[in-house]
Amino acid sequence: MTKTILITGGTGGLGQAVVKKMLDSGYKVVLATEPNAQTVSHENLEVFEVDVTNEENCQSFVKTISAKYKHIDVAMLLVGGFMMGNLSQTDEKALEKMFTLNFKTAYLVARPVFEQMQNQSKGGKIIFIGARPALQAETGKEMLAYSLSKSLIFSLSDLLNATGKDKNIQSTVIVPSTIDTPANRKAMPDSDPVSWVSPQDLANLMSFVINDNILRESVLKAYNNA
Repeated sequence: MTKTILITGGTGGLGQAVVKKMLDSGYKVVLATEPNAQTVSHENLEVFEVDVTNEENCQSFVKTISAKYKHIDVAMLLVGGFMMGNLSQTDEKALEKMFTLNFKTAYLVARPVFEQMQNQSKGGKIIFIGARPALQAETGKEMLAYSLSKSLIFSLSDLLNATGKDKNIQSTVIVPSTIDTPANRKAMPDSDPVSWVSPQDLANLMSFVINDNILRESVLKAYNNA
């Protein structure tokens, strides 16, 4: 049976590479996007406009695709955002922005997806994107809101694994160093991208994660030489 893969954030620098890899691998891809987002055209790609910051929208989206395809084998939750700022520079507004982009968008989709996977005979897999600064305080202190919001992703993944282990539901956090995207090159023109990790390499890693082998590591670090 062809795997059905739900992807959020599929139009970004990382997401485009992931969508292409999954389509090239023959999977059915269901993509949640913002209104008027530019997407590729493919017979195995279905696109839905979804506000992934809205709980009702997320519930309705997952319910619709669950009814149509009868199963969601994989969810790749790639929506996120970045912000610099140490403790003195991080106010409530900054916290709310990073919390919404990096945690709320993941949680609001993961929750109904997880509930659907609990009713599936083969369970399923959920992939999140973590962040290196969330694991390294010395770096993370200069991007406080970002690091705090990403740290919640690790906790969520652990809790989902604890809850879903008897239902064969596996949650994995992929932790890249700097991703080599046009946006990051523009934002960091003085940095050397040679040590960065490419979107294609991350897409290949995700393809490995979702195969039928049992993966015991719930956190995968993809740092390249950074």
